[in-house]
Amino acid sequence: MVETQSTFSQVRKIDNSRQWLPIITTLLLVFLIFLAIWFFRGGSFKLYASLFFSIYFITHQIWLSVILMGVVQNIIFLPLRLIGNVLKQPLKDFEDELDKTENKQQSLVFSKKLKEGSLPIVYYIFNFFVNAIAFFSAGRIFLIDFYTKPLDPNLLYSWVPYPKYPLLGVDFKVPLFKITQTFALPWSTIFLIIGGTILFFAALRLIWRLVRFIFKRNQKILKARIQYNKLLLTIGGFSGVLILITIFILRHIPSALQGFVFVANLTRQNTPMNFVTAIGTFIVTLHAGYKNSSMAAAQAKIAGISPEIVSKVFREQMRSSVKNGLILGAGAFFITNQIPSAFELSIATFEVMYMIYPYTFGKIISVGTNKVKTINSVNAPTT
Repeated sequence: MVETQSTFSQVRKIDNSRQWLPIITTLLLVFLIFLAIWFFRGGSFKLYASLFFSIYFITHQIWLSVILMGVVQNIIFLPLRLIGNVLKQPLKDFEDELDKTENKQQSLVFSKKLKEGSLPIVYYIFNFFVNAIAFFSAGRIFLIDFYTKPLDPNLLYSWVPYPKYPLLGVDFKVPLFKITQTFALPWSTIFLIIGGTILFFAALRLIWRLVRFIFKRNQKILKARIQYNKLLLTIGGFSGVLILITIFILRHIPSALQGFVFVANLTRQNTPMNFVTAIGTFIVTLHAGYKNSSMAAAQAKIAGISPEIVSKVFREQMRSSVKNGLILGAGAFFITNQIPSAFELSIATFEVMYMIYPYTFGKIISVGTNKVKTINSVNAPTT
């Protein structure tokens, strides 16, 4: 009898279904439940609407409030970006583990890590849902008609001043110039320019092969050569598109310009703003593809993969990024063609913030990440 009870106790210990989840995983599940309830009850929309009209109370300009909304959101999310940078390597290790796992087993591996209370995985889920709700709520504000119809006071917190109608600053103004006259180069000259450019780069490559043995130990020249190779890889990834753009420019060279002020009423659909959104979406997609492809190429070189294979894969990935950019850009144009342009200004703000992030907030995050890693390394137990 004693042996039976002992065996039964051992079985219960082995049975994972009777074990409690780690505290961090339990807290995540509780948080996600409350987040879902708060979201579906309109809590996130009320928060963002209150934030937007608090900014409007200060600026008294709708267009400026839309732009500042994107800036403020980036500042608020800086702590999450800092944590993400600190956990970047563990997340990368987990992604590599998933890549080595069969597709059918990946969900099991993910669930196992979550049940074990893996901090990087818990943070990844937390960050994903918070960002998804944040961007959805921020965009939704500009899809409702609060410009001509008075805003429902229940959509704002009691401490937020109710906006006075009519709202001010609904016109977004940008000083620009337009081309009033162009001239076209002859086709013979265009072919000569394109052919000459190709021959120039080919000649540089040939000359380098002839004299590279002289500069084997010159680090500055080797570094310049690496940057030159990266430029060629980037251009090679979308050389066809680049040639078409070059031909178009050479057939439409501006010869006369005229300044004007572009005015977009943010309460209405605006076709030029649609084009700006489409072009911005294409550029952001291409930029993201270039960053990911460059990182993958650098890791492949470290792993000892042949430079020819790395170059080939990089070009294929860049071509794919160009195709994705064209598809997403076209989709953005047709979607935004049906909605007020305030939404597009918010998208443009996020796109600009994304592009300049490495040179602005990204530097702050890098400094913070290095400090956190230094503190962790100092406090790490020694063996």
